[in-house]
Parts: sequence; structure tokens; C-alpha cells
Amino acid sequence: MRFRWACITLCAAQFWGCGNPQPVLTGVEPSQAYSDADVQITLIGANFLPATTLDPASGSRVAVLDGFHVRIGKATSWAELTNLAWQSTGQMTAILPGDLADTLPRGYLDAELWDPRGQRAVVQNAFGEFGRDLTPPIALFTSPSADTPVGPGTSLLGNIHASDTPPGGLASIAWTYSENDVELYHGECDFDEHPVEADCPFQVWVSQSLKGSELVRITAIATDNSQNHNSCTATLSFTVHALPTVSSVYPTSGGTAGGTDVVITGSGFLAGSQAIVDGLKLFPEGGIVVNETTLSGHVPAHAAGSASIVVQTPLGNASGNVRFDYQAPPLVEDITPNTGAATGGTAVALTGEGFTAGTQIYFGSTLDYAVPLTELFLQSDTTIIGRAPAGSGQTWVWAFDEGLGYSRSPTPFTWRSP
Repeated sequence: MRFRWACITLCAAQFWGCGNPQPVLTGVEPSQAYSDADVQITLIGANFLPATTLDPASGSRVAVLDGFHVRIGKATSWAELTNLAWQSTGQMTAILPGDLADTLPRGYLDAELWDPRGQRAVVQNAFGEFGRDLTPPIALFTSPSADTPVGPGTSLLGNIHASDTPPGGLASIAWTYSENDVELYHGECDFDEHPVEADCPFQVWVSQSLKGSELVRITAIATDNSQNHNSCTATLSFTVHALPTVSSVYPTSGGTAGGTDVVITGSGFLAGSQAIVDGLKLFPEGGIVVNETTLSGHVPAHAAGSASIVVQTPLGNASGNVRFDYQAPPLVEDITPNTGAATGGTAVALTGEGFTAGTQIYFGSTLDYAVPLTELFLQSDTTIIGRAPAGSGQTWVWAFDEGLGYSRSPTPFTWRSP
């Protein structure tokens, strides 16, 4: 009677009565593996009905796995699974020993199950046996890029990406950092779940003591979870750049209106370097990097006085003290006399500030259409004399210097009618 109730309890939930239902095997998980080690297999299907036996302690019957057998193979080559464990009428687990799997043919194999009543279930090509894992993973640096500029004190923040071919998985990604072939420090990312692909971030600092042309190297080693511990290596090397310097600017002065073409010289002007004049960028966009020793552009407008030039590079600011002298344009303050003959030739004297050998004097309503003072003579930096050109009506007087700019007289000059 106890056996009968045990049978009803075991099978009534899924079947109409307690006949002899045929077991069904629909698949196994995982569906593929290497033979490097034992693999736990989960069998999926239906009607996995165990036998029962009498429990002396309780006097009732309990389910046992005696009589279940599972194997994986093909044709005449098979491996018996061990450590069977019944989970439910639709699931069982077992172990495929690695040494037995190593004797099986490579490729997709069948799975067979016999229940305690001798009934057989089979699913064809259910499990892929790939033999021993002899294929190493792949590793590469996703950052930094190989053309990243490196100098003393540079921080390199990067990432290593590794992948392995399924059904394999990654065990670890390790890295080392060396300078001139001497290892300084290392790091490692371990993976308990053995993913097919993973990332390992890192950060290193280049020693301040290194000099130009010395070598730094980051080496990555990705290892899989096979018994062979297959591994691969990737290397990222950089030649150290010397710290940048700035040594000169030519010309050394220009007008406050800006626009003076300058050439800045130094060293370490890598792509992306910019010249900054008292906080304002050289035009265009910080200047044009001609080569590692030359940068050119136009200075911005600035008040009269000395301005500091700083060259910013991917390796930091260039060392050195270079200044550009902003000079005000020549200033015309008065013209005597302020009237003259319409036919021209009137002797005039102009007074002002900043007159040089490059100063020109013009008469006209606008500088674009003005005519020059004739017989111009520079008496001093505050006085220019000459003869007024011909004209009519009133006009402005302009003091102009090609490098410094221009100014206009505060009062006009008048040509007298004949």
C-alpha cells in the first residue's frame, strides 16, 4: 500500500494515471565543451521517473536513481556520465569526465538516457565535443592609441580587451609596465565566471626622470581557463619625448590692434600645441604647428605693453620665458597750420607721439582713399614736417605705421579756396 501511494504521489502530477510513460530527452546544457576537465551536464526533457525503494527508517518508499544511465557519443564510441542527480521529472544533472570525453570523436554527439524501466530516450547531435582547448585567447589595447604623446610625468589611462573562442572562457588579464626594459609595476584582472570576452582597465605614470628617446612599454597577457592555461601577449610601446621648451618669438613687437605675423621657436611642439598670448590664443586656433620646433600665427589685439607667450602642448606647457611687446600706433595730436592752399604745397608741422621712420602721414576723409604728405621729414619721435597735398574742403589727417596701426587727428585740416 505504501508503494502504491508513493507511485501516485510521484506520477499523478504530470500523467493521467500511473502507467509506464516514455522518457523524453530534448537537450543538454551546455551544448558544447572542451575535454580539458570534467563538465557538469544538465539533461532536459520529460518523464524522468525514478524507481523507489523502502526507507527502513520511515517505512515509506523514496525515489532513487538506480537504473538511470546516461551516455554521450556516436556510433561505437561512447562515454558514460557519472554522478547522476535527479532534479525533477524534467531535469537531471550528471558529470562528463574529462578523461572519457577525450576519447570521444570530435564534433556533435548524441545523448542517450535509459530509465529504471529500461526505456530509452535519445536526442541526436545534442552535444559538441571539441577536444582539448589548445587555442589561445586574443588581447588588444583599445586605449591609449599608439600615437599618444608620452613625456616625463605623463599619465597613461588605458584598457585591454580580451576574448576567447566559445566554449572556452577567460581566466585573467594581466599587465606589466616597464621603462627601458626594466619592469616597474604590474596589475591583473581575474574572472571567476570565465567570460568569453572582458576588459581590464589600467593606469600608469611615466617617471619624471626619463629623457627624450627612452622607451616605455605596457605588456598585456590574457589567459584562458583551460588546463593548458593558453595565453597570448599584446605590447604597446612609446618613445618618450623630451619636455617642450619655447625659446624665441619673431618679430618681438607689434601693434596693439593685433594681427602681427609671428614665428615662435622652441622644441616639442607636437600636433595640437597652441600659443597663448596673455590668455588669448594666437590666430588661427592657437597657431599653426609647422614642425616640432616652429609655430606661427597672428597675435591678438592687446593693450600697449609686454605680454607673455605660453606654448601649451600635449605634454604640458613649454618651459621658457618669451614676451611680445605691444606698441601703440603713432598718435597725431595737432597740425600747424591747420589750413592750406587748395593747390597743395603748404608747409605743415605735425606733433604727436611715437613717430618713427616707418610713420606715414595721410590726408583724406578715410584712410583707404587718403593721399600722403609730401617731402615728409622725421624731426623727432614727436614731430614730423612736410607739405600738404592738394585738395578741397575739410579732411582728416592720419598717422599710419604698417606694423603698429594708425590714428586720426582730433581736428580736421581745411583747404582754402583760391
